[in-house]
Amino acid sequence: MSSITTTLAYSTDSAGMHPSHTLPLKLRAIAEAGFDQAEVAFPDLEAYAEQEFPGYRKLDDRGNGDLDKLVQAAEQVRKLCDKLRISILAVHPFSQFEGYEETQKRAIGFDRAASWFKVLKALNCQMLQVGSTPDPSTSSDYDVIARDLRQLADEAAAQDPPIRIAYELWAWGIHVNTWEHTWEVCKRVDRPNFGLCLDTFQICARAYADPTTADGLLRDPPAGSANTQLASSLRALSTTVPPEKIFYFQISDGSRRVTPDALRKAAKEQGINPLYAWSNAWRPLPYMDTVCPRADKDSWGGYLPVADVCEAVLKTGWKGPWSYEVFYEEDMSREDSAIPAKWAKAAMSSHQLLVKELKKRGF
Repeated sequence: MSSITTTLAYSTDSAGMHPSHTLPLKLRAIAEAGFDQAEVAFPDLEAYAEQEFPGYRKLDDRGNGDLDKLVQAAEQVRKLCDKLRISILAVHPFSQFEGYEETQKRAIGFDRAASWFKVLKALNCQMLQVGSTPDPSTSSDYDVIARDLRQLADEAAAQDPPIRIAYELWAWGIHVNTWEHTWEVCKRVDRPNFGLCLDTFQICARAYADPTTADGLLRDPPAGSANTQLASSLRALSTTVPPEKIFYFQISDGSRRVTPDALRKAAKEQGINPLYAWSNAWRPLPYMDTVCPRADKDSWGGYLPVADVCEAVLKTGWKGPWSYEVFYEEDMSREDSAIPAKWAKAAMSSHQLLVKELKKRGF
């Protein structure tokens, strides 16, 4: 399949993961499942630093804390990855950064970025993922948003080695929450080291799904139905975004096992958007029921048209890393050292089924 890369990554990030599922355990599971790369979640890295250096102080919003110890922990992780023969595709999530009008708030974000750049260097990682901000106090002016991200890209490019910025739409982002929005920002940033991280879940969460409705689908979208709305968006995606501006592609599904009432309650208790609560706890892999049937013989609940999104991205001519990202708290919050390996292996099997489906579609 000439359109599908063989470079595969798996994300270590899983909200609600039991603390016994340490970063080294996850990385070994990723390597053993056959992945070439890993996305490293910053919270995972800090949790590892806490284990290695008792009393470790996490970095604050300005990047202040035990940075030297975190860099040492990152160097240890790099050595482990070298031993496992995997590389680190990206570090994430760098968030609540862009769009601040106040000079002080802008400075805080750039100070934090400087600290993160040191961590990326220690990891031998050349990509930072930035999630679109959910902060309502930020400007809605895309020129203001692009101004900050342009400066971030320039500072990233000045690092040794240079760092690329992958901007991801977060469905709960306050001003940027669709692929169309991120592309508008990307055009304004206009830097070679600034591109997009596209995500099947995030795209569908705005153009197809609404987990707070009874059937899990958007109500009264502009195109008339959830299916037609997504199809319209994907047709535009396939002919709009240049393939070189897609830095990598994240794959996950969304589950309907959580009821609308339970999801709203969880979001209210956490003080976050329901889409954020859904993302944090109810994102299985595509084909999960096939590759890893549940012990209770129930369904994992996945229902998003993941293959359709993949088809649209491939139609752009893109060839790059595929990364599988899982957030399924119901299963992963358990104290069971076999869980990371279970999901990493399932991700590889999921990829194989997805490739098989896309091959049927001519890719």
